[in-house]
Amino acid sequence: MNYMAERPFAFASGAKHTFWQHLIYSLINVDINSAYELDNHTKERNTQRGLEGTNEDKEDLVERFEGPYRDEENPTENSENTKEGKPKPFRWETIGVRVMLLYLISLMIKFFVFTVRFIWTPVTRMKELFKQLYNDKVKHEQAKVLVKCIFTSLKERMTKPGVKDFFKGSDVMKMAIRHGSVEFVEVCLQLFPSLIWDKMGGEYILQMAIAERNETILNLICKQNEKEKIDLVSKSDDMGNTILHYAAKLAPSAQLNSIPGAYLQMQREMQWFKRVENMISKHMKFKRNKNGETAHSIFTKEHKELKESGEKWLKDTSGSCMVVAALIATVAFASAFTVPGGNISDNNSSKNGIPVFLECNSFMVFAIADALALFSSITSVLMFLAIYTSRYAEIDFLKSLPNKLIIGLATLFMSMASVLVAFGASLLIMLGERVTWVLVPIVVFSCVPVTLFAWLQLPLFFEMIRSTYWGNLFQEHTYISSLRINSKKED
Repeated sequence: MNYMAERPFAFASGAKHTFWQHLIYSLINVDINSAYELDNHTKERNTQRGLEGTNEDKEDLVERFEGPYRDEENPTENSENTKEGKPKPFRWETIGVRVMLLYLISLMIKFFVFTVRFIWTPVTRMKELFKQLYNDKVKHEQAKVLVKCIFTSLKERMTKPGVKDFFKGSDVMKMAIRHGSVEFVEVCLQLFPSLIWDKMGGEYILQMAIAERNETILNLICKQNEKEKIDLVSKSDDMGNTILHYAAKLAPSAQLNSIPGAYLQMQREMQWFKRVENMISKHMKFKRNKNGETAHSIFTKEHKELKESGEKWLKDTSGSCMVVAALIATVAFASAFTVPGGNISDNNSSKNGIPVFLECNSFMVFAIADALALFSSITSVLMFLAIYTSRYAEIDFLKSLPNKLIIGLATLFMSMASVLVAFGASLLIMLGERVTWVLVPIVVFSCVPVTLFAWLQLPLFFEMIRSTYWGNLFQEHTYISSLRINSKKED
């Protein structure tokens, strides 16, 4: 039981599959009783065939490669190179034709091999991927069946008090929650649903799941009716700690390291604390444990170093990005007064001071891109300046700072793209009439820095958006919504 609890990778929840792998994995049907048996029989049959055919293969190889020359000491002496005792005349034309034929044949062979590899390699990789996913699913199903057999045997051989005493003196559930073995906990709660009300090591299962930051197991435990859920979240441990005290503690290092950057880690910790806070009643939010500590004081003490690291990361990032945005704003502002081609300088004309290429479409592209670069870069500077001068309170890591950082990075990327478009348009105005093909290299080379910036920064940017706007942790398990539903029923 301990062995299975420590191995989350033996279950489907611990498999780290990509989106496409997960899609293929969900479509695979397996037979857990015969999958490995057939595989082992196949391997044994192939091994026997390989051993039996070893000697025959050697003889075939010898016959195939030595057969034509086995009885010939010098093949060149037996070739018919003479006629009536006189050697044939040496012809360079014949040698040249043969060399050309051999060269063409080698090219055809190489082309054929390349075509076969080009077609066969994806097929082979897909076949290997399917086989790997099939074996993974067989392993996961067998592991779940094994755990179910263990707990079923335990349920059949022990009484309810015995089962309670067994789990009370064992840390197997805490170990499973710590390692994230979701199927292990799920099967256990299906056979022993009363365990959510029993203390194990002085703690409840719900408190263990919150301390280990396991959202899946927490949702699994909270799938009770509203009345039972309210009673469950109101429980305290032997030291008087509520579930909010457990949420206030620093997450395990394994959970923190899975999130990139101290700023996102601090944001995730605040999300956990606020979501757990919404699960309990208002009077329990400020409840003190036996040491006289509230959950908020524990959170401040436990996350002091993480908050300082997040503050340092945000200041360094905003300072660097603010310099880049300020440079772009300076260039865009100066370009608005030094337009390509200059202005008309005729005091007697009504068009005096108007840009020369005002009627050109490329000039309109330049003007719009330059204005967009100036406005977006100034917006980016303001956002990063607001981040740099923020008070950096704990609550600011939840929404305020992430929103400013996301807007600042988005406008910075927009300003960089716009200034490159403005430069390309001005270059096309100057060289378009003389070099007609100049548009192609302008577009190609302008895409390089934009693509490079997107490749380097977009993963972090998307992670910020996902964590800020899509991170609804156990939103359905809120005490306030449950209380309102019950109060409406009573009314």
